[in-house]
Amino acid sequence: MGEQSTTATDRDETVLAGLMVASGVIFPGILKYMLTAAGYSFLGTVAWACGFGGVALAFWFRFIRPLDLTGPE
Repeated sequence: MGEQSTTATDRDETVLAGLMVASGVIFPGILKYMLTAAGYSFLGTVAWACGFGGVALAFWFRFIRPLDLTGPE
């Protein structure tokens, strides 16, 4: 089998992507739980939606948008 060369930059990008996804799920989820437990369920839902949506948008902007997704000619 052919060996694939993984550079430090590739690993850094992979770790950054993983941390970004994890933080986009964990932090808004914890914030929603805390606000809902405090009696602010609507505010918790808004905080979760904005936090999750913001990280999804940042992930798209940082990792997906720069990809060259052209088909065959």
